[in-house]
Amino acid sequence: MKRVLLILCCVLALQSCNKDNTKNETINGFEINWTGDLGKKEKDAVREMITNMVKVESGTFYMGAQKDSVEFYCYDENATSLEGPVHEVTVTEFYINKYEVTQLLWESIMGLTPNDENDMQWEKEYGLGDKYPAYRISYKDVETFIAKLNEYTGLHFALPTEAQWEYAAKGGANTNYELYAGDGNVLEVAWIERNSDKSSEVGMKKPNGLGLYDMSGNVWEMTQDWYYDYSEEAVTDPIGEAYNEGYKVFRGGSWYTNDQSARVTARSKQGIHYRDFSTGFRLVIE
Repeated sequence: MKRVLLILCCVLALQSCNKDNTKNETINGFEINWTGDLGKKEKDAVREMITNMVKVESGTFYMGAQKDSVEFYCYDENATSLEGPVHEVTVTEFYINKYEVTQLLWESIMGLTPNDENDMQWEKEYGLGDKYPAYRISYKDVETFIAKLNEYTGLHFALPTEAQWEYAAKGGANTNYELYAGDGNVLEVAWIERNSDKSSEVGMKKPNGLGLYDMSGNVWEMTQDWYYDYSEEAVTDPIGEAYNEGYKVFRGGSWYTNDQSARVTARSKQGIHYRDFSTGFRLVIE
């Protein structure tokens, strides 16, 4: 009986240590109105993420790449048909996180690791730990995660649009038309198949001009957009088609892909239920 009471006291003490009754606070200029039952550890993970949101000023840039471009900043001998035609895009101000969403943040919001009928969980073989990116998650999983995060905080988190993603990867208003996010040398900024055999902890490579890490390599990053073919028309805040056969656009390449996939203009598409060991995401606040 004494042993049972001792165990119960220890459990209650641990629960008490993780309590956080904060209802309202301001972090990095964002007013947070906490709801729900997140503990201190979980709220601290969210606080750290909000602290790492980076403001991206409004601006206009050239999106995409093509082999036959007469402009040096749009020319890329490795450009595929998915990346053209090059077109002018204006993006209004938004905030994007320095890092890909980590396993710690995912578990803080969802309460568990990703799992489906095939028992696809995080593994040491592909990167396991609080600071590793969350992977093996589908677009539908991310929808649930973001809905919960928004409910807990009262903020409006989202996936970046494809235009927001490329604009930020290129450095925002001070756009740098280098092949990769932050440098012309892919190995300086990215974990790809040439220098890694699994995902790496976020933020271990050189950041780009906005201070964003792993925009090239580590894990593929989902965007809001349904896949669509570019047009030559100048556009403002594009978000792609309303629906296109269930394919979402993924950007940035991963530790499992080559140099070409890590280019800031490279595009890939996957279904909304697709998940694997090299696919993750990053958050924006609009």
